[in-house]
Amino acid sequence: MTWISRYTLCGVAIAISWLMPFAAAALPSGVQQALHRVATVAQVPASKEAAEALWGVPMDAPVVLHDPATGTSWRWNVVDEAVEPVGLRKDQPPANTCIDIDGDPNVLLMLPLPTDNDGLATLFWHEQWHCVQAVLGLSASEGDTAHLDGELGRMALRLEMRALAQALPAHDDRDARPHVAAALRFRALRSAGSTSGTRVLTEEARVERNEGLAEYTGRRVAAAANRAGMVPALVQSLAAADASPSFVRSAAYVTGPAYGMLLDRWSPQWRSGLSPTSDLSALLAEQLGMPLSATGAERVGRRYGMDEVRAQEHERARIRAHRSAEYRRRYLGGDAVRLPLSRPSASFDPRALFPLDEVGTVYTPLTVRDEWGELTAESGALMSKDWTLVTLSGGEVTGSASNWTGPGWTLVLNAGWRLEKDSDGWRLTNARGGDDHS
Repeated sequence: MTWISRYTLCGVAIAISWLMPFAAAALPSGVQQALHRVATVAQVPASKEAAEALWGVPMDAPVVLHDPATGTSWRWNVVDEAVEPVGLRKDQPPANTCIDIDGDPNVLLMLPLPTDNDGLATLFWHEQWHCVQAVLGLSASEGDTAHLDGELGRMALRLEMRALAQALPAHDDRDARPHVAAALRFRALRSAGSTSGTRVLTEEARVERNEGLAEYTGRRVAAAANRAGMVPALVQSLAAADASPSFVRSAAYVTGPAYGMLLDRWSPQWRSGLSPTSDLSALLAEQLGMPLSATGAERVGRRYGMDEVRAQEHERARIRAHRSAEYRRRYLGGDAVRLPLSRPSASFDPRALFPLDEVGTVYTPLTVRDEWGELTAESGALMSKDWTLVTLSGGEVTGSASNWTGPGWTLVLNAGWRLEKDSDGWRLTNARGGDDHS
């Protein structure tokens, strides 16, 4: 996400005043510069006011910057502006997220930061929302949107995003409403064409309540300090997403803000009525008196390039079948390395997920921490649907004691754990001699 930023000089002056004396004494130069940029976007008055007005709660969690190059982390307190080194727990893989430190939520940001201040502001406020979502009664909840990697799911979603991209900038309601109606038809088409029926839309709504609302917040608050506003950047993101290699989970990063912006237009108080089961698209459909029905989707779809999209997705499905077969060979064979999960924490790229039907999802890359240690799988790993098992490619596996490597992955085991191979493949055992292979 890259946009041009225009921030007030007031925020910059405040940031320099607290940071410079401390930085000269202890902060590494890269962290110093990063903290300066975070302070700049966090202290823009218009953004601070917009953040609290949006949800009615302070969004001022401390910010932890993690430098993967050195493994060090530094925390800045947004309220009192103190800076201190801090250590992440073993069960907290570094990632852009909200983490718990001593019982309090903290925003965790990874270096390097986004290069432009608009992108950084969006990320900063996105993660700040994650730190207050439980207070708002909207606790984090993942959804199973594997259907968005299928032929119909992708086609209908791409058409929906195209319709949303035309609805957002339309100033006249008479121009905008037909595009909204089309978007809702394409969403309903995913439900009508699925053996799971309406459950697929329920799962999409769960991800939109989580990542979608966070991204809506990030974009909305960042736009408060940007004269260009939120719509142009969001329309650009919807257009860019049309070519995304994967929509599983990541689609909510554009559909969530889009439906949020449309609700702002026709139902300004919509945020106050959200519940743990709210569906943003259904709220909009109800507000506009539009049925969430696929009737007429084929006819309307041609206005958004349905024939071309259908042909492209049919070809992608053919290629996907070959890739699926390769993943099955890699992860379901007898020499695969299978690691049981009991209390996993993971970091991954939500834009690069590959559902492998009923057995789980391939995450590329993936970092997992559990009681046995830490796994780093740059070339990907298969995570079971219930997150109780992670599977790695076998083949050339080398190592001893606590350090192991395989095709595209490394495994560092905690004391007392061993990786062993027998006739059934690789397994983990603990110091008590118990077999922990699932």
